Amino acid sequence: MKRYNDYDVFAWLYNRELGWYSSIIFPFLKIIAGDNLPDGARILDLCCGTGHLAKILCENDYHVTGIDGSAKMLQYARRNAPAAKFFLGDARSFKLSAEFDAVFSTFDSLNHVMTLTELERVFKNVYTCLNKGGIFIFDMNMQEHFETRMKEGINSIFEKPKYLYIMRTEYDEERKLGKYTVTIFQSEDKFWKRSDIVLYQTWYPLENIVFSLGKTGFTAIKTHAFTHQRELQEVNENSDRVFFYGQKP
Repeated sequence: MKRYNDYDVFAWLYNRELGWYSSIIFPFLKIIAGDNLPDGARILDLCCGTGHLAKILCENDYHVTGIDGSAKMLQYARRNAPAAKFFLGDARSFKLSAEFDAVFSTFDSLNHVMTLTELERVFKNVYTCLNKGGIFIFDMNMQEHFETRMKEGINSIFEKPKYLYIMRTEYDEERKLGKYTVTIFQSEDKFWKRSDIVLYQTWYPLENIVFSLGKTGFTAIKTHAFTHQRELQEVNENSDRVFFYGQKP
């Protein structure tokens, strides 16, 4: 299985521009975890990216390990969260012993897992590395996100002093395939260097995700919609981002 490393090309841009989500969701992770996240817990940040969430977790006295498939992203993660440990690996194939009190995977990272079979492999790997009573919290974009926001096309231009980037989305309804295209222009001396990155995501019905979590062995499974107003609500057919919670008995 090829390690997922599609983020290597624009790790520097992700580090500068996309770390904001971690500070927004950290309080909600604590709310969802409730009393099942003890002080000083050992946490695995799965698909940790450039380490912004790991940094916040370390600042709150948790013991953090991060895994990501992008070596370039991990270079930034080690700078951003020097107190954490980081390993290069793929969510679909990593193997760790039962040593963690919690596993978090955020910013719709698991939407990059393109088949339900592979998603279940992720769940099994997470289950294996959790202590008894350990919890797994992750968020995913749902059907509503793909069939509204992505299908309509998110077209944004962000201009900075020495670079600009353009983000565009497309959605193939028949294949349930969302496509993100990021075009970057960087100023280098008197010239502009262009880079193009394409990333893909897919979605799964909520009931399939919940069933697969239960099939893996997770109990006390809960779901929470995360709204654009940054609130947790009950999930409904219009929910476009959902947090999932499961516990290893």
